[in-house]
Amino acid sequence: MAKRVVLIVLGSVMAAIGVLAAIGGGALMALFGSNNTLSSGVQHVSTPTRALVSPADSIQGASGAETVLGSVRLRITATPIGPGHQLFLGIGPSSAVGRYLSGASYDVATDVSVAPFHLTLASHRGTVTPAPPGSQSFWVAKASGNHPTLTWTVTSGSYRVVAMNTDAAAPVAFAGGLDLTIPHSFGIGIGLLIGGIVLILIGIVLIVAGARARPQSPPIPGPTTGS
Repeated sequence: MAKRVVLIVLGSVMAAIGVLAAIGGGALMALFGSNNTLSSGVQHVSTPTRALVSPADSIQGASGAETVLGSVRLRITATPIGPGHQLFLGIGPSSAVGRYLSGASYDVATDVSVAPFHLTLASHRGTVTPAPPGSQSFWVAKASGNHPTLTWTVTSGSYRVVAMNTDAAAPVAFAGGLDLTIPHSFGIGIGLLIGGIVLILIGIVLIVAGARARPQSPPIPGPTTGS
């Protein structure tokens, strides 16, 4: 009886773990695709302030991944909405960006979900007009124009992503896309899917074996001899 219970419980646990692993692997494959890239698609983003700022580590999937899976690449594209402005995209050290925008109005994205796309914004009020962002020397990556594209290999440290008009004017509005490429994501998804299926099959075998196991009959006592 104890053997049957052990087999059925062990099989059920392995099957449950296998289901979770298979679901996770399938989701990973669907999200990243064979090019290992998580994409937001084209999204309309705007702020009534002079800048939209996001800490790099607040972007879904960017924090810590560069040390675990290799070089993580962030790609941002943008097209201004409405005439009259060109866009600036830049990535700089958090301390330098903070000094540059000190006293100016800007929105900070405290949480960025790539897929599905979602921004959580916190506003900072100010009255100062900063210098044009392109004139600053602290950017580690930057792009500007009517259709700027910024590509950056995620680096350990505290960095901020900034979107502004090239003249630092408010408001800022654009149609943009965010792509995050994490190496081996699709392969990891395949591994989880296959491993999950194997665990499910092993679990089923154990459950069936436990269900078919016959309980041992108690020994039949022998004939007693009289005195």
